[in-house]
Amino acid sequence: MASLCRISGVPQVLAKMKIAKGVIGLECQKRLKKAGLFIQRESQKIVPVEFGVLKNSARTVNMGGKEFDADIDDIDIVVHYGAGANYAVYVHENLEAKHKPGKRAKYLEAVVREQKTEIFKIACLKV
Repeated sequence: MASLCRISGVPQVLAKMKIAKGVIGLECQKRLKKAGLFIQRESQKIVPVEFGVLKNSARTVNMGGKEFDADIDDIDIVVHYGAGANYAVYVHENLEAKHKPGKRAKYLEAVVREQKTEIFKIACLKV
């Protein structure tokens, strides 16, 4: 003999899940943006500077969607240099160049490698 069961409240559960996804999406975006700004700030300490154009071209943006969009699937935080400094990639990749003390090539990559623990602390949700 088959038994029947009745499930109620499914629409309400789905509605609350959608709200939770939005709240989590906003928190994820906020934390990832904060981590990106940390990378930008730390990289600016070691980016080679001659006239300041390269250093001043640093940006941290969400390329995936609108700022403060709740869609967790549309977060793509990018830290980059180069707006007005088309040579940013060359400076970043040129390991042979001589720079002033404390400045160096791989200024973005080095920060991510050396500060990965701090970056994860900033970016990860605490549950």
